[in-house]
Amino acid sequence: MYESDKEKLADHIIGEAVLALLNDNAPISSASLIARLEVMAAGENDALRQEVIKSAIAEVRRGVPAKRGKRLPGSRDKEGRGAMFDGDAPPAGTKKH
Repeated sequence: MYESDKEKLADHIIGEAVLALLNDNAPISSASLIARLEVMAAGENDALRQEVIKSAIAEVRRGVPAKRGKRLPGSRDKEGRGAMFDGDAPPAGTKKH
């Protein structure tokens, strides 16, 4: 769920950058994504989109889970609770099937 239209636009712009990297057969990494977003920002004429691209760059630099309140496995929230699972992987020491 998006908190604002800017957040939704930021995700859309990140998606555009990832698709551009895929179309160019470029490696997909944080560094390549940031570089593509910087190119997009330099060529953008719309002030709102340019602002959102810059915030998307900052978001990628910080790491998406940190911004959206998601926790990485091994991290702790404000109450000291830790994330127990990483996505849909089974807990350590157990089998999926």
